[in-house]
Amino acid sequence: MNNKYRMKVFLIWILVLSVSTQVYSQGNEEKVGHLRIQDSNQTHWKQIDDFSVLLDWGFYPEPIDLRFRIGNLPEESKTEFLIFPWSLLDSVQVCDLKGDCLQAGFIHPVNEWLVPGIFPVFPLRKFLENSSEINIRIQSRNYILSEVRLVSAEELYSISTVYSGIVFSLLALVIVQIAYLINSYIRLRSKWILYQILFSFGIGLTFLFVSGIGSRYVFPGFGFPLSLGKKIMIGYLIISGTLWVSHFLKIRQNFKPVWYFYNVVNILTAIMIALSFTKFPRQFVSRSFTIFYLAVTGTAIVLSLVATKRKTIQTRWFVLGMFSLLAIEILNIISYKAFFSFDGKSFLFFIAFFVPVNIFLTSRSVRTRIRELEHEISLRREELRNFHSDKTSSDGLAKKKSTIIGINVDDTLARLNKLLDEDKIYLEEELRISDLAAVLGLSVHQVSELLNQVLNISFPDLLKKYRIEEAKRIILNDPSANILDLAFSVGFQSKSSFYDSFKKQTGLTPQEFKKSASPDPID
Repeated sequence: MNNKYRMKVFLIWILVLSVSTQVYSQGNEEKVGHLRIQDSNQTHWKQIDDFSVLLDWGFYPEPIDLRFRIGNLPEESKTEFLIFPWSLLDSVQVCDLKGDCLQAGFIHPVNEWLVPGIFPVFPLRKFLENSSEINIRIQSRNYILSEVRLVSAEELYSISTVYSGIVFSLLALVIVQIAYLINSYIRLRSKWILYQILFSFGIGLTFLFVSGIGSRYVFPGFGFPLSLGKKIMIGYLIISGTLWVSHFLKIRQNFKPVWYFYNVVNILTAIMIALSFTKFPRQFVSRSFTIFYLAVTGTAIVLSLVATKRKTIQTRWFVLGMFSLLAIEILNIISYKAFFSFDGKSFLFFIAFFVPVNIFLTSRSVRTRIRELEHEISLRREELRNFHSDKTSSDGLAKKKSTIIGINVDDTLARLNKLLDEDKIYLEEELRISDLAAVLGLSVHQVSELLNQVLNISFPDLLKKYRIEEAKRIILNDPSANILDLAFSVGFQSKSSFYDSFKKQTGLTPQEFKKSASPDPID
């Protein structure tokens, strides 16, 4: 199933690339008319070819007024269109010299555009009746980098069809990945899978709306400035991605300083999202998000390499996936407009290449980690079977070859007690015996034998014992503590498991223990 999935990814990838290249090469043969900007100062614009101009104003909150000249149009050609492909502009207004205007852009509902589409489209028939010149006003709080292109009706249809087909194909890949993750979460109930679902959902949502597909087909009657929506979605990706990486690499228990750093990044990201709703400079917010993104991704790569070296997690595919995420941001910083000249074919190739590759690498890392989880679950079940078997058959114990011969048992127990009493490692909700073994520098079988034979307790019972003792301490200090919050805070994954363990260890329910711990009322 996994091999078939990967094969489908690359087949779709090759298909959309070949189709886009063929259609665009055909479309460029139709050379009708030309587009010229009436401005000698080329500081913020560049003539790409006879039919296309690239506008690059950066972060420029004030309106930008431009005049264009449309020339060499045959008399029968009144069906040409002026389009702003791959545009993230909030508002675009095209007017003739008399002042009659049409407007489009993300701040305006798509169903109010004269030609609804996935990017602003303006028919030139009415504008060219009296003059070959038109006025254009652009306004956006997003980074203004937009192509203005003159196309025929046939070209517009080809561009829209290919562009939509590529976006829908890539969205289908994201949906398949999310479905696979949901199925994995239902089976394993691991928190990092849940956070990766949220992260993948954010990628799909970002791709959906930044591409214009969401505004065109999902919410055509809803105008929302993409300059704001983009900041919200990027901030969401940073927060959900940080949570995913933290739980995937078990940063809280293995790299605690980094865990605090990631929490600070999430808090600052939430603040930046809030500032995006104000008139706070968007350039500062964008640069902050870039720094956060690079810091989180770079740190994740370093930690995954360390985890690979320690052999605590197999993260080869995860490292490659992180490198792909880092590469896309570095290319964005360098500016892909300089690298690809910002023509349509190159832009489509860029997204069609990156998204499937990243999904492929991420899916492989997820599959590898899921296999580890399944192996850990089988080890835990085997440990429980061995523990019960050991308790009923002392003769079998004598015949077994010990795995802890040669290690300093007293020193290991001292380090174990420090981890439990001082570091309170048991509070980690997803703590597994393999995690404890990695911290102690032992194998899983050595830790299992140390607990079973020396301490006469299994790993799950050890965790329950310390978690219940911690819960009792919290109740004694704060009898008003909420039971459900208390259960999660000490490491239990469900209320029922907490109740059963508490009753088994103390003979009382948590409520009964709270009542017994409260001082008697004064008559």
